Amino acid sequence: MLFHALLYLSYAALNTAAMAAAKASMRSLDAAARLAALGWFSTGGLIYLAVLAVLLLLLRDGAASTVFPIAIGCTVVATNLVGARFYAERFSPRKLIGLLLITGGIALTFVDGAPSE
Repeated sequence: MLFHALLYLSYAALNTAAMAAAKASMRSLDAAARLAALGWFSTGGLIYLAVLAVLLLLLRDGAASTVFPIAIGCTVVATNLVGARFYAERFSPRKLIGLLLITGGIALTFVDGAPSE
């Protein structure tokens, strides 16, 4: 169960890192920095390959109806935290309540869908 929790956290962290790389590449699209943009796009693509590998590991032991909601929920939470920390995005009360509800849903789904060992 701990291994699966770590895989979900890895999925969310890698997915968020790939999105951050894509965002960085979009800022580098002016004529002077095309090589930097290509580098960020390439980095994001490689990270997405790692995300796919982690997702396949999760799907090997779990049902898609459990794995996908948890993985996407973890990614939503991680992306919001990274956005607040590195991109100065703000949390409104509604957003905070939504993230807390998502976190509660992740916990319930994880415990309910945990493979019995």
